[in-house]
Amino acid sequence: MRFRMLGPLEVVGPEGSVLITAERQRVMLGLLLMEANRIVPTERLVDAVWGDAPPSTARGQVQICISMVRANLAKVGLEDVIHTRPPGYAAQVGDDDLDLRVFDRLTLAGRAAAEAGRYAEADTAFAGALALWRGDMHVDSGGARTALQAPAARLNEQRLAVAEQWVDVQLALGQHQQLVEHLIDLVMQNPLREHLRAQLMTALYRSGRQAEALEVYRAGRQVLIDELGIEPGEQLRRLEEAILCGEPDGACPPPQAPVQLSVPAPAPAPVPAPAPVPVPAAAAEPSGVPRLLPGAIADFTGRDAMVAALRGVLESDASDSYGLRIVSVTGKGGVGKTTLAVHLGHLLADHYPDGQLFAKLRGPSAQPVPPAQILERFLRGLGVPGTGIPDSVEERAELFRHLIAGRRVLIVLDDAIDEAQVRWLLPGTCSCPVLVTSRSRLTGLEGTHAVQMNVFTTEQALQLLSRILGAERIQADLPHALELIELCGGLALALRVVAARLAARQHWTIGHMVARLHDERRRLNELTHGGVGVRASFALAYQGLPAEAQVLFRRLSMLEATDFSSWVAAPLLDLDMATAEDTLELLVDAQLVDVELVDGRSTRYRLHDLVRVYSQECLAEKEGTVQRAAVLGRVLSTWLHLLEEAHRRVYGGEHAIHGDAPRRTLDQWVVDREIADPVAWFDAERGSLITVVRQAAAAGLDELCWDLALTSVAMFENRNYFDDWRTTHEIALAVTQRNGNRRGRAAMLYSLGSLHMFQYRLDEAAGRLTVARDLFREVGDAHGEALARRNLAFVEQVRGHHDAAMAGYEEALALLEHADDPTTEAHVLNNMAKIRLERGQLQEAKLALEAALAAVERSGGLRIRAQILCRLGETHLETGDVAEAEHAFSEAMESIRAAGDQVGEAYALRGLATARHRQGAHDDAIEMLERAMAIADRADERMAVGRIRLALGEVTADQRYYARAREHLAAALEVFERMDAVDWRDRALRVLDDIAAVG
Repeated sequence: MRFRMLGPLEVVGPEGSVLITAERQRVMLGLLLMEANRIVPTERLVDAVWGDAPPSTARGQVQICISMVRANLAKVGLEDVIHTRPPGYAAQVGDDDLDLRVFDRLTLAGRAAAEAGRYAEADTAFAGALALWRGDMHVDSGGARTALQAPAARLNEQRLAVAEQWVDVQLALGQHQQLVEHLIDLVMQNPLREHLRAQLMTALYRSGRQAEALEVYRAGRQVLIDELGIEPGEQLRRLEEAILCGEPDGACPPPQAPVQLSVPAPAPAPVPAPAPVPVPAAAAEPSGVPRLLPGAIADFTGRDAMVAALRGVLESDASDSYGLRIVSVTGKGGVGKTTLAVHLGHLLADHYPDGQLFAKLRGPSAQPVPPAQILERFLRGLGVPGTGIPDSVEERAELFRHLIAGRRVLIVLDDAIDEAQVRWLLPGTCSCPVLVTSRSRLTGLEGTHAVQMNVFTTEQALQLLSRILGAERIQADLPHALELIELCGGLALALRVVAARLAARQHWTIGHMVARLHDERRRLNELTHGGVGVRASFALAYQGLPAEAQVLFRRLSMLEATDFSSWVAAPLLDLDMATAEDTLELLVDAQLVDVELVDGRSTRYRLHDLVRVYSQECLAEKEGTVQRAAVLGRVLSTWLHLLEEAHRRVYGGEHAIHGDAPRRTLDQWVVDREIADPVAWFDAERGSLITVVRQAAAAGLDELCWDLALTSVAMFENRNYFDDWRTTHEIALAVTQRNGNRRGRAAMLYSLGSLHMFQYRLDEAAGRLTVARDLFREVGDAHGEALARRNLAFVEQVRGHHDAAMAGYEEALALLEHADDPTTEAHVLNNMAKIRLERGQLQEAKLALEAALAAVERSGGLRIRAQILCRLGETHLETGDVAEAEHAFSEAMESIRAAGDQVGEAYALRGLATARHRQGAHDDAIEMLERAMAIADRADERMAVGRIRLALGEVTADQRYYARAREHLAAALEVFERMDAVDWRDRALRVLDDIAAVG
């Protein structure tokens, strides 16, 4: 689709996408697309943009805007979309080019299918229609509110109606358990929507959750009474009564007509015929029909979709094919691969009447079973006597292929180690399909239909537990059953073991089993029963690894983060990155490490919870405390290296204060790959960062701990992660105090004081910064003392004590003279320029800003450069040089966007808006200020909100919209009062006084 309106407006042409940022252009294009292939009069476009007060040049401005829209579309190959058609314009759009049209078409198809009882078809259509939405329908501000709000509201309502119809269809298809979570979200978002609430009650009841269904009714009744003063409608009342009576089917909303599911129900597993007794015969003439499959599993459950899909592949007619049919099922140990393969083998027995061959390809000690040995078993099963079996593996394979050629035999190869092992066992023709299970991804087997088998979902796990223990026992203690599933990590083998133990001990509650599993040191012991255990399954994979891979596997459990990037393998092994990464991939191939692609670009690795427990056991057995401490130190030192490099790429130069902790570097190509986008990298890794700071503290590595915390501060500030800032620093402050690290303690107090300063908690900031300043002086750290003095001066500046602030800045500059910290120097000069600007010392302010920009050129910091340019723009505004001011703010915006600084963008937009206002472009100014307000609100940057509100008050007052101006100024005053920002409070009061003077 070229035009997408179901969410933010998007345009994609043959030559790429185009971002239309000007509000008027977005409004006009949006209205034309709403009325696609119909003429929209020019008057409607004027009303959409300016409402009841259009300027005299409105028609001409519409022509200009339409021309600019056409030019933007032409950039991406969409030249012939908007046409002039008196008395206005029309957008010519194909049926598949606009998501609105596709949505309507799919919705109509879904309704027609549902009315005809074709629920699977309706499900597909409704799901496709809803997938087109990328958020609520976007409506711009201003005049567009009246032009687009009504159709947008109508479409949003239609989206919700389709969602309800889709839920009806899903309920008719029996998907009630899968719907519960989705319906809970929908009901919370639309609490007055009675049909949604009825659907949720229905889904809960059919999932065996009667009490919760009734609670949903009671909560909905209370909402309706509180909000509207009415009782629930007839549908909800009847449904509640039916559930209480245990007969809800007649009152439930979805249609209950018979549904033909596209996935056939599994046929009953046939009873295997007894294996024939081999009769001596010529080797070329098979005399046996082998039935080598293990016994069928009576309580197999939870894999219906996978079974149906694989049956389709394995039962397909191969008469027109010359290639082998190979299906490989891969997954970690204990996930249920063998169980699935055996179950499938029995289901397919009638389809392959000439026999079913089965062999385990891995021995009890994790070593591969030689193909020659497996071929001997297969040949004997096919009736070849021992004397007729050749000696060499090549001849055995040839004889095997000859004997089954043209016959219908299913071959099941369980727990294959690699492709080479499997190749000897393959048939020569397509009439005999091969089903292979393996922990490795057998990508080298040409033409393989590969399936990844994952752990059970919660619903599948509940089904398995209910089959073994009985649904009544599970429902009677559902919270503990859910906790049991979580502790087993959804692993089929673990669930079967705990279920078997509970079945054998009827006097044990599920909660009792959960309590025993909570102790990680004993968890794998608890997951053993009747000679079957999870530990043994993991051990098979571990013992089959090369020595270096075994070392990496056990050391991965030292990482307490939930997931990690591949670079950690290098410090864990103390090897180069390429070798370490290859070793990590061996663990992925062995299904001991899971991998996923995040947002389509970032590869993350993780250990399954039970695998991690086994890894910790191996670590404790093989490596001592001293060795583990050295490994952890290398990992944390590498973290510190990456953090410093990310800081350098965003801010330029070094961060403020360094510790004496070692840095372990990575190859440059690894660093470039990991932090190609430093801000995005930090967002992805910040959860891990908090964990490594905590690990450093727990290990007593105080120097590494505080250095890691402090190096992250600039990123925390940039992204407004104030909770993370506080958490990491309080951890580091505690360990530096405990270990008597005075400089580290000073650094943490300085940084926590800075956090309080950014949050305008000025008394707390001054207290911690004062202690930090004194500690830095005592340990002889002039640089740290300068940083503390700078921030103390800023506190005084915010309080309106300009003389004290200037004195503090001068002291900081003197201490910075030999510190080689141009970034901090630029900050100080920028703040001094602000004071001089407020005092009317314009020339002195410009000189300070020029010196600040020169300092920035030495550091390359994008964010401080943008701040200085914004201050320079304010200076130009004070001198009346509006064009230069606009240029400075625009240049600042480039640096801000390059640095990903959201708060900085709000401030730059505020400055640009003031410049546009001075030029007489009042509408543009208000639009920019409202965009800035939205950014500041999202970032929860209260001071920015206050200053933008003040600017809105000034602009609207100049336009004589005094009532609106008073609203903005009152909101700004509330912010400034709360933050004790005296100067800004006084400025807002002066504007209010000016308004009062003119009426």
